[in-house]
Amino acid sequence: MNCCNFSVCIFFVLSGYVLTQKFFKTKENSIIISSAVRRYPRLFIPVFAAVILSYILASTGLYHYYIETMTISAGSNYRNYWAFTPDIVDAIKQAVWSSFFVGGTIHYNPVLWTMSIEFYGSMLVFTMALLFGSLRNRWTFYLAAALICINFYYLAFVIGMVFADVFNSKKPIFKTDNKVILFIILIFGLFLGSYPISPLTSDSLYGFLDNGLFEAPKVTYHVIGAGMIIYVLLNSRELQKVFSSPVPVFLGKISYSLYLVHFLVISSFTCALFLFLYPVFSYGSAFLISTALSLLLILPLSYLFYKYVDMAGIKLSKTLYSRLSHPANPAVLDT
Repeated sequence: MNCCNFSVCIFFVLSGYVLTQKFFKTKENSIIISSAVRRYPRLFIPVFAAVILSYILASTGLYHYYIETMTISAGSNYRNYWAFTPDIVDAIKQAVWSSFFVGGTIHYNPVLWTMSIEFYGSMLVFTMALLFGSLRNRWTFYLAAALICINFYYLAFVIGMVFADVFNSKKPIFKTDNKVILFIILIFGLFLGSYPISPLTSDSLYGFLDNGLFEAPKVTYHVIGAGMIIYVLLNSRELQKVFSSPVPVFLGKISYSLYLVHFLVISSFTCALFLFLYPVFSYGSAFLISTALSLLLILPLSYLFYKYVDMAGIKLSKTLYSRLSHPANPAVLDT
């Protein structure tokens, strides 16, 4: 679970960076306004499709494989997933409203707990960029925002926005190409990212970090660690070349879709396959085989979801904005 939470933090930092980088390149307020107006429909369409897909899977009883698997392979913390009666009205309510404006556990897709943070975090950096992004003393406001958000995932968005400002500036502030420094930052970032979610003991490797300085250390340390990883990536041409190669670019394109559908596949197909294999193979072998075969389903399904659902959400968000802004500005719509 550590890697899952840390990965989410990396995604949040990247969101703060990507959502504001074009503004800091041009300092055009219209870019921020366009992005803010389009944000909800852009996120909503894929979420709605994923929730409806989950409703269908739940209604047909395919999640009972997950419940059976949890009696074999996991603790009680994970047994409550899918223990509800499917209801289409509730599914639509969670997709339209709860996922983005309420947060917490979303029964039809537990990974959607991040959506409210993503939405509010996006609005936070849009507002900050619009109000303070062109000011000479904007760093004071950045610091204040970071301190206010220090115990929350929103810190990741602030860090990402700061990186967007720094790395799109002509002045080499906070930039470095020193490989030794970058390596040290990378190692320390990975160390913070591995900070346990479970309670620590005083003699743990991470015991010195559990000092009461932060109210939510797993959040703060994972966010800071994620920020360090992205900082190294933004400074390293070698790493940028690696992540610009075809496979990482493809995975980046389908990442949102993959995030939305992967748990649905795991909770149905993967668990069903595991239960089929477990009486024949050892626990470890059944787990590895079912996981490997599930990837062969998750990746193409994520691509199809990206092509026909995620892209539809992007196009719809642009269409809605173009109708609200008269006349539409093609340069803005491409952001």
